[in-house]
Amino acid sequence: MEAYAKQLKDIIGGLTGILIAAIGLFVVVRVIFGLQDDTPDVIANLQGIVDGFVGSGASLAGLITLLIILAIFGRK
Repeated sequence: MEAYAKQLKDIIGGLTGILIAAIGLFVVVRVIFGLQDDTPDVIANLQGIVDGFVGSGASLAGLITLLIILAIFGRK
């Protein structure tokens, strides 16, 4: 049972790494090529997320969520 749990944890960790790399790639592509009519605005979406944590929409719940996210991504 522990072997399955470790294998599942490794798979989820790998997927998380891939998704984080994809987000970085989307940001770079957005900066290089700009916003086209049919592409999602990645930068605006990221700004909206950050605004929820530290901007005008910030709250204690947003700060706690940010800390939880940082703790999850900070684990190795």
